[in-house]
Amino acid sequence: MAQPQAEEAPIKLYTGAYCPYCRRVKKELDRMNLPYEEVYADADGRQEVIRLSGQRAIPILTIGDEVLVDSTHIIRELRRRFS
Repeated sequence: MAQPQAEEAPIKLYTGAYCPYCRRVKKELDRMNLPYEEVYADADGRQEVIRLSGQRAIPILTIGDEVLVDSTHIIRELRRRFS
């Protein structure tokens, strides 16, 4: 079954190598078979993270122009939209 919403709005995950919360979100995206772009905030994406959310914390997930923060909230929202 295709997820047309995911195709309409690209999903981008701002993540870090040593972030357990980021791994939780990645695991959920993979489990749901949702295509997403991964941006490593540790390296060069930190300024973009701050610009998007006003904070340094990751993970941050964008669906199109919408910005989601906090892994628990992100996973809940993914399940609500794409399950």
